[in-house]
Amino acid sequence: MGVNVAKIKSETLLFLLIIFLIGAFIELTYGSAVIGAIFLCVCAGILFILSGREAKAERKASKLLIAVGAALIVADLSYNYLLGSAVQTLDSMIILLGGSLILANTRDKRLCELGAFSTYMSLFFIVFFAALYVIPSRFDIGIPKYYGHYFVALPVSSVLRALGLRLDVPTMNVIEVRGVEPVWLRMDLACFGWYSMLLIISTLLAYDLTIKSYERRKLLKILAIMTVASYAANLLRVSTLAVIAYYYGVDMMMFFHSHLGWILFAAILIPLMYIFLK
Repeated sequence: MGVNVAKIKSETLLFLLIIFLIGAFIELTYGSAVIGAIFLCVCAGILFILSGREAKAERKASKLLIAVGAALIVADLSYNYLLGSAVQTLDSMIILLGGSLILANTRDKRLCELGAFSTYMSLFFIVFFAALYVIPSRFDIGIPKYYGHYFVALPVSSVLRALGLRLDVPTMNVIEVRGVEPVWLRMDLACFGWYSMLLIISTLLAYDLTIKSYERRKLLKILAIMTVASYAANLLRVSTLAVIAYYYGVDMMMFFHSHLGWILFAAILIPLMYIFLK
């Protein structure tokens, strides 16, 4: 019985880690930097507990990997500084990868585990992001554009029109809301929910590799639950923002824009987590 309780506690912490990680990413990108930083600290605390409870074998430190990590950070920051561009999502993950490589090669075992986890997480995210967005964009293949149009914009507009709201999709990835004032919701990658999905998948794979290994079937089940929750939360988020814009205007919509995503994700994931753990 004690073992089962321990497993449930570990998996509960894993689900909470995902929720706070998504919240930190959304807040740091679009909302409050303070809230995002607090969420990141919570994530670090959860990882510290998990790594201490179920850490795998000790790893040997590598000075070469420390040098590679430092080079990645310097190269990315220098590139953005010279071009005068802001640090974007991919830049953040490259910087995280660099810092993680340094942390993963320290002498402290717990810090090493945390560094190994964030190394795999950021590396998976970069690979997935490059495969689904960066490389197709170079060949003018708009995978995100079609996904956002057919899996987000059209379903949202269809449901809301069925409920009596006056909406239209005049062009790809744009929802025209004709309520108290005309509003055009132009959706980008963040509105598609891709960042959250890639972050969820990358986190779970990194967790499986560095902290606790799952059976293939169970890992796929958790991945499916998390992905469905993320997709549903994003649809609900876009729908809610469209409804707010319809009845209260764009200013009120922007007030809720930054925080709504992770709150809805948590609201959907928590009951799913309860069912899964049962």
